[in-house]
Amino acid sequence: MDLHTRSLRSFATVAEVGNISHAAVRLSLSQPALSRLIAKLEDDLGAVLFDRDSKGVSLTTAGERTLTHARKVLDGLDALDDDLRSFEGRIQGKVCVAMPDTTGHTLFLPLLDRMKQSHPEIEVRVMGAHPNNVPLALSAGDGDVGIISSAHNRGGYTLTPFVVEELHLISPSEPGGGGLGPDISLDLVRELPLALPAISPGLRQLIDRSFAQRGVRPTVVYQVDSQDALLELVQEKRAHSIMAYAGVHRLVDRKMLTARRIVEPTIERALSLAAPANRSMTAPIRTVMDELRTLATELAPVAGWTVVE
Repeated sequence: MDLHTRSLRSFATVAEVGNISHAAVRLSLSQPALSRLIAKLEDDLGAVLFDRDSKGVSLTTAGERTLTHARKVLDGLDALDDDLRSFEGRIQGKVCVAMPDTTGHTLFLPLLDRMKQSHPEIEVRVMGAHPNNVPLALSAGDGDVGIISSAHNRGGYTLTPFVVEELHLISPSEPGGGGLGPDISLDLVRELPLALPAISPGLRQLIDRSFAQRGVRPTVVYQVDSQDALLELVQEKRAHSIMAYAGVHRLVDRKMLTARRIVEPTIERALSLAAPANRSMTAPIRTVMDELRTLATELAPVAGWTVVE
């Protein structure tokens, strides 16, 4: 069996994209050349790797097994390359960071600016996603490191504690402006019309559990799985919502919304940095994770975070 790195990378790219023409563009190859590479790989392995139809290609059972092994080989080669460059004092590579949009409101731009300034040879891509989709991005190989809550930990990750955030009642701006209001008890929150996310596990799970522990039920008038839509409902004064302060602090600072910390009891969400346990922790990934922790410490007063040491 004579397998080459180029063939494995081409195969993995086609599997990810699901279309040979699109994969050829990504790989800077002609479509016939890529088709020949895939055909040669199938011939070497003695197996059909893709089912082909007018819409594109999809992996066969043999293709799925081959992709699992191919990713391990490619990850190992990437790790070797990164380690050698690190040994020479150069850290280069590509890292995709997947994080919830609410966290990204605080971290997106500072992370990109910091990496460009301090580590210009590391190409960082940031992927904003619904919290439920961050683990999916990591499992699919689309993300190298992610920020997830304990509710979204499905196992298979190397976790590094990151920050703890307290949830706030987010309300329309009040006469004279919004901003940070006084704390509010959960018993008072239950009397207000609320717009909350619907999907569990996640934020909704934490909120429902807190109300259940008090033996009360919230007054939920809207269930929407979109941060932007929830904020629109609040700004139009149709309802209040419960969110992490990090995702709304800019609007609060501009007095477009009012935020009150929920107490008696507080509702806390722990976030961790997660990397797939079945992939190598390369030098670029470790560098990005270190910068994320440094930024979290610097931005904690703004985002309302408590950094976990």
